[in-house]
Amino acid sequence: MGWDSITETTINDVRSDRKSALKVEKYMVSEKALYFEGRYLPLENISAVSIHDSTYNPHCCCGRGIPVKKIKIEYGDEKPLILMLEKGESAEKIAKLIGAKRV
Repeated sequence: MGWDSITETTINDVRSDRKSALKVEKYMVSEKALYFEGRYLPLENISAVSIHDSTYNPHCCCGRGIPVKKIKIEYGDEKPLILMLEKGESAEKIAKLIGAKRV
């Protein structure tokens, strides 16, 4: 599987960087990038990270939804990157990893 950057910035040797990444639910964070859905976002492009409470409705109908956390990541694009996580601890962990890795 080829990993493509969602920005014009790319990193060298994506394969070895991804192998060193820590997995949190379905996302991975390494020293250089955040990996998701076959793509990656270099950490150097991230300008802001925030966590929000949300609800996931699996059948797209009104009624009860599943409480989730969403991480909003600003990286200079018109639309921010939104990641959905089941657990609040996972959202905090990703935010901390991204914050700790950023310069």
